[in-house]
Amino acid sequence: MTVLEQQVRAIEERWLAHVGEPEVVGAILADNFVHVLPSGIVDKREHLQYLRDHPDAFPGRKHCAALRIRIYGQAAVATGIVSSQRDPGSADKLTAFTDVFVLRHRHWLAVSAQELPLAAAAPQAS
Repeated sequence: MTVLEQQVRAIEERWLAHVGEPEVVGAILADNFVHVLPSGIVDKREHLQYLRDHPDAFPGRKHCAALRIRIYGQAAVATGIVSSQRDPGSADKLTAFTDVFVLRHRHWLAVSAQELPLAAAAPQAS
């Protein structure tokens, strides 16, 4: 894994670990960030406002079940599957995602994200 791939992986891990914290997430998102969700498209301001209005929106444990990072010059695409469990003993919820980053002033910033809930166990990304 290259240094650039490691940098993007670290950001993905930080984002997932702090997914409900607007201060942390806000530093990861570019000002022109857009998030494509099953319910529609939101921008950075709307995304962070949702986190402020719903501080317990993402309870439970979460981990990246699969993650693939591809670097294209000053852009990176991360694709993967997040496994989350709201309560101990509850079934895992799987969500496929694609995050797009750009390198600006030596920092990777997310410019786009898309999520898709998966109905059943999905194959591992490679």
